[in-house]
Amino acid sequence: MKLRSRLMLTAYSGATLLVAPLGAAFLCYKKRHDPPYGTRALELLGCYHGQPRPTAPCVWFHTVSVGEAIAARPLIKEFIARHPELYVVVTTTTTTGAREVQKIEGAHHVFAPLDSPLAVRAFIHRFNPSHLFIMETELWPVLLHEAYRQGVLMVVFNARMPEKTCLKYLDHQILSRDLIAEPLDLVLCQTKDDAGRFTRIGVNKNKVKVTGSLKYDLSPNETLFKHARSIYRFWQAQAAALGQECQVIGAISTHEGEEEMVLETYYSLKQLYPNLKLILVPRHQSGVTRAQNFLNEIKGSYALKTEFDRNLTGFSQDVLLGNTMGEIEFYLGLCDLIFMGGSLVEVGGHNPLEPAYFALPLITGRYYYNFTEQYENLIERGGAYVAVDHHSLYNICEKLLQDPKLMSTTGMNAFEVQQAGRGAISATLNALEALL
Repeated sequence: MKLRSRLMLTAYSGATLLVAPLGAAFLCYKKRHDPPYGTRALELLGCYHGQPRPTAPCVWFHTVSVGEAIAARPLIKEFIARHPELYVVVTTTTTTGAREVQKIEGAHHVFAPLDSPLAVRAFIHRFNPSHLFIMETELWPVLLHEAYRQGVLMVVFNARMPEKTCLKYLDHQILSRDLIAEPLDLVLCQTKDDAGRFTRIGVNKNKVKVTGSLKYDLSPNETLFKHARSIYRFWQAQAAALGQECQVIGAISTHEGEEEMVLETYYSLKQLYPNLKLILVPRHQSGVTRAQNFLNEIKGSYALKTEFDRNLTGFSQDVLLGNTMGEIEFYLGLCDLIFMGGSLVEVGGHNPLEPAYFALPLITGRYYYNFTEQYENLIERGGAYVAVDHHSLYNICEKLLQDPKLMSTTGMNAFEVQQAGRGAISATLNALEALL
């Protein structure tokens, strides 16, 4: 490691020692309306005294948040099934991610240490992992350095690197090579483009492989989807009995700035389609509050999902606000077409493959760089449309709503793209096991 890199790492480590408690406090504040950390917030600072020590050789999976946890869950389940002799600890940074990990039988969840020397050392001392498997992009200097010092083999799996991120690394090429690239033992990338970017920042070409995206190999809750589909068909039958047609738009994982755009689009469409319904599921609880405030202001007709039983008995409002976690399949099952949020504002979009799995036509905004490969495949194959603003969102929705055949064809195209991408779990497992 170059002297400059050592000095920068020392300075960064010293700063994080001071900042880590503030970071933990900020995360607790941010999660006050979601499932809270409670006393387990101390785990963020490396206090794992309430957690048992491993009684077998330990491997560590780090999955960060709810999206990564869901995508990694089938892989981790299969890994545990193949290696019952290992103690598998899975970390997340968020409480919503923790909830998903806790569904994996045989996995031991703890919150990940913040990127501070004392916290990371405490984690390694407590669990003594032989391997660290990092999901996607969580490359933190102190974490990598401390794990490397302790002889932990490190793999980035389902790895992705947008061009914008690569260029930022290249602005500090020596630091990126010394602090990020060199400690890694293996990088398993989603695409050839991702692999090229990892080699550009300094990862040895022999350590980089393309194994595909785990997100194509998802295993969603089909039972939940089918139950919601029965409710959807009941709504349709009710409308048909009155000589009407009921159609449903879904807006999933919306962010600040999008709830209002989606609601404005919906009420404009409702002038053409009086029986149209909207299922609006913000990414965070704060989005539910924003939507409620907007609907109250315009005197819109809405209800919260938690106001009903599992069959949504009595739901007759225009808008259903999804204010529950872990029920994405239920919300998808109620819809004819899906807008995936985080894409009309510069968040980078959310995973389109779950709606695609259920053959639902997709709409995205132009900011989908978190899932570039998936969206570009879907757009090229006619499984998704791009709305550059809420005006074109209106036009695309209208185009699909007035043409059921096009809507069905778009959904099947999306399904075919999702199915064609499967196989990453097997390739990734084989690569991980080669290092065991």
